[in-house]
Amino acid sequence: MGLCPNKQRRRTPMLTSPRKPGLERFYEGAESLFVRAYDAFYAVGAPPIAGDIAFYDRLARATGGPVLELGCGTGRIALALAGLSVTGVDISAGMLALARRKSERLAAAANSRLALVEGDMAQLDLGRHFGTAFIAFRSFQHLLTVDEQRATLTGVHRRLRPDGRLALHLFDPRFDLLAYENPPAIRQSGIDLATQHRYVGEILRTRRDYLNQIRRDLWRYAKTDLNGALLEEATREMALRWTYRWEIRHLLELSGFVVEAEYSDFHGASPAYGKELIVVARRETNLRRRLSEGRFRAPGARAAPP
Repeated sequence: MGLCPNKQRRRTPMLTSPRKPGLERFYEGAESLFVRAYDAFYAVGAPPIAGDIAFYDRLARATGGPVLELGCGTGRIALALAGLSVTGVDISAGMLALARRKSERLAAAANSRLALVEGDMAQLDLGRHFGTAFIAFRSFQHLLTVDEQRATLTGVHRRLRPDGRLALHLFDPRFDLLAYENPPAIRQSGIDLATQHRYVGEILRTRRDYLNQIRRDLWRYAKTDLNGALLEEATREMALRWTYRWEIRHLLELSGFVVEAEYSDFHGASPAYGKELIVVARRETNLRRRLSEGRFRAPGARAAPP
């Protein structure tokens, strides 16, 4: 972190090889079963994680904009914050096509402050700076290597203004679930309001790579009509990397951030084993000075939520 006496310059992490196809293949095509199902799962009703949109809204207003969301998907959060000047980035062209279609329903003023960009968060190439950035709904955990994680965090650091903030939402791994040979069944469902088709997703098989901390789930998605008749069905594998609380702290600090707060929900609860993990970090501009002044937040300290 530049604290050694020899003051060696820190090398900027770079991806040493192209990323393997992942979410962009899982969620390809705006009309694909998987993209339409994803949007139906989260378009109406209770949010998947209570309070996340309000949390990011408060954080952005407290820190300042413009706002950058990486892994914006079909726009559930980015469109809700569009009045703040938001840039949403996603690797899936299909997801973004659906988000753009939905953005047409925004007021003209809000729509003019929303930009949706196709791109890889691990190879961020944007020509502007932001006050606030966030990676919501565990999207960071689809980065399957430490190289990808560090490249992403370093890219965000470059795009944030001095003292800008980054918020990450992950889950705190539960060892009992990681050890299960046959984990509890996970099933999702939702209705496309435009077509009245019902979408259902369920995990058929789970494989774990404990050495690399990667979980691979084989999902089956299905679309049915109002009478329950099957219209379409397909299976695809999704992978994510579980990341431990102290691991993400070290990754952030290595990438030039200081962790300001950690929560186990979006209402300010203290960190807790097996719950959600929300981390708020500030872009550090002079870490040596803050350390000497004793302004570096001690591990485990919890600030008031924004």
